[in-house]
Amino acid sequence: MVVHRGFIYTLERRTAVKCIFRCQNRDSRCHTNLLINKFMSDPTPHSHASNPERIPAVEIKNDIKIKATTSNEAASSIIQSSLRSLPLTAVSSLPSSDSLARTVRRQRPTLSLTSSSQLPIELRKTDRGDDFILYEDDEMIIFTTKKNLSLLKECKHWFVDGTFKVG
Repeated sequence: MVVHRGFIYTLERRTAVKCIFRCQNRDSRCHTNLLINKFMSDPTPHSHASNPERIPAVEIKNDIKIKATTSNEAASSIIQSSLRSLPLTAVSSLPSSDSLARTVRRQRPTLSLTSSSQLPIELRKTDRGDDFILYEDDEMIIFTTKKNLSLLKECKHWFVDGTFKVG
């Protein structure tokens, strides 16, 4: 993303010599060429007014995307920490909070199953490194640690949640 005179440009394509940026407002057909950090030519005239209030909103959205890929924080806390620095004039340019949360979820890497349809290693251990899967097959997974299992042995009543077929 490049900001020049209140207009926002996004990368359209890159060659060996230059980067071609296009106005974020795709209907205006404005473009410019950059050589490293120098404009090779002035941007073509815009058919719309600049919107400098939108610049902080785009920067916040990019910040949210970066934090989502590098952090394990909840989506709501990533969004809240990023919005703290947003000026009030840019609030109207932001997407809804649901859209921002969706952006966080899309940026997060997806965990894939192992070749034998088992949960990934990251989900099989607790934060302390204890095993978290007691039993796993195609129809059922039992999540617990050995310490929690020993606590259950000492309890007189158990309350269980899940989807069951009884009968």
